[in-house]
Amino acid sequence: MLRLPNLVIVLLTQYLPYWYVLRPALLKAGGIPLLTQHTFNLIAAATVLTTLAGYILNDYYDRHMDAMNRPKRAVWGRVLTPSFALIFYGVIVGAVHWLAFLIDQELRPRDHWPMWVFPGISFLLFLYAWVFKCTAVLGNLLVSALCALVPVVMLLPEQRAIWLTSFVQPDIVHQAVALVWLYALFAFLSNLLREQIKDLEDFQGDAACGCNTLAVLKGPRFAKKPAGMTGLLLSLFISLLLVFWQQTGAPDWQLGAGAILLLLPAIYTTVILYRAEGKPDFTRASFLVKIVMFAGVFLLLRTWPDDILSAAQSYLATFQK
Repeated sequence: MLRLPNLVIVLLTQYLPYWYVLRPALLKAGGIPLLTQHTFNLIAAATVLTTLAGYILNDYYDRHMDAMNRPKRAVWGRVLTPSFALIFYGVIVGAVHWLAFLIDQELRPRDHWPMWVFPGISFLLFLYAWVFKCTAVLGNLLVSALCALVPVVMLLPEQRAIWLTSFVQPDIVHQAVALVWLYALFAFLSNLLREQIKDLEDFQGDAACGCNTLAVLKGPRFAKKPAGMTGLLLSLFISLLLVFWQQTGAPDWQLGAGAILLLLPAIYTTVILYRAEGKPDFTRASFLVKIVMFAGVFLLLRTWPDDILSAAQSYLATFQK
């Protein structure tokens, strides 16, 4: 129900680009980052809870389809009552709105972005679960765009610092901001592929419950084609990324890890999609995409801390407090 691995990826997608890309660049350029560890934790908590609320509401609306697609993993209606899902969802969304208010009070931005970004994303996730999930293509694009916003949110509180330091050392700052957007593009493509595969994987249950995904409207044979094109696009993106790393002097281990954990799974996923004949093939393709998503969160970094394990433990300890 909680999808803890997905929530960890969401947290890492904000934590790593900010603390090891954007913030060091601002400091190196002589800027003063606005976020403290406390305010970052508030933003990260609001983002993770917003994602969790979306999962719960999505599972609530999908409970009949999940009972057919994945009966052993279905929660609402089998383990917990559907009415409790709505109560749980309401409590979490209320907590997100409270965190948005605290963030706004801490940062006091002129545009009050926390007061409309987090409620806005919650509303879009509600629309996705209620309406757009069972529409062809549009639902996939919407949820993938929301996933791409996860790292981009961290640019909002540092707008002034980015603007000021871009006059001092523009190359350093622009490269850092570009890498944050690179995270966003990677998140969009990998999640879009994951959503398309999930529609193919859940074709039978979706069709039985009247969910008009592309696989239901046009058939799996047709729906495999746009999914395969997304796989090709992701593979091309990773290939260009590896070439860029090679030309900019990335270490050999990063090139090797990128080829093994990013490029090969992406290519193999594309091959599986074109040759897929049933649900087991789509399940295998989905697992490969998860490998790409998790590995990419780490491999997109160009510089690593001296002891990333100690840094992660220190952050988790602070976050728990």
